Amino acid sequence: MTLPLDARQRAMLAAMGVKVWQPPAQSRVIAPQGLATAPITTPAPAPAPLAAPTVALKALPDGLADMDWASLAAAAAQCQACGLCETRQHSVFASGTSALSTTQTPWLFITDPPNTEEESAGQLLLHSEGELFEAMLQALGLAWEPSQVSVVPVLKCRVPDQRNPQPQELQQCRAFLARQVGLRQPQVIVAMGRWAVQSVLSAHAPDIAVQPLGKLRGQVYRFADTPVIVTYHPRSLLHTPLDKAKAWADLCLAHSLTRRP
Repeated sequence: MTLPLDARQRAMLAAMGVKVWQPPAQSRVIAPQGLATAPITTPAPAPAPLAAPTVALKALPDGLADMDWASLAAAAAQCQACGLCETRQHSVFASGTSALSTTQTPWLFITDPPNTEEESAGQLLLHSEGELFEAMLQALGLAWEPSQVSVVPVLKCRVPDQRNPQPQELQQCRAFLARQVGLRQPQVIVAMGRWAVQSVLSAHAPDIAVQPLGKLRGQVYRFADTPVIVTYHPRSLLHTPLDKAKAWADLCLAHSLTRRP
């Protein structure tokens, strides 16, 4: 059963992102006199499947494993190792003051790739996402400053057209990520979001791409010999507030792995 909707109501639902069922177009055949003919429904053509974009790979910059923080950031800004460089406006190497600092940090948060607004700002976790993130840090007794917390994206470039990052793109950027971990030498890594988790844990399970994030929680993994905890991205928590309690449990697990005075 459906409710009758006028044009205004349909426009409001469309603005909210709610798909409204539309009756299929019908055509009628004029029947000979005296014979009734049922309307013939013209089936809509099936949508063509979306093809995965072709990912052209090139060599990574030389000497990544020996670069310092500033040199690594400069290399990321000029990297041509995958096609994301073609649509890149600016790279996002790290967020906040941690982008400039060279100090070690006990907590390293790895997030999903930057979106358009984050790319323009050169910062991660903007607005309500950042407020939620800082509130959770404060509950742990932490501050978002380089001596305590660093935040880096799993990809340093925005993925165009809001498409999913390709495995080859994540793999290419892992070299930058591994060097960031080596320079920061964190006590614990928190991977926040589906793509961060997929990249960081790709060595743990060949089918990591199809496993729900929720099923990966509650365990301690390792990346570059550093313990890793999986949790939700703050953007996801704003859409699904019931997961905030789960994210808090994840952060408490991560906290238990740090060396506290």
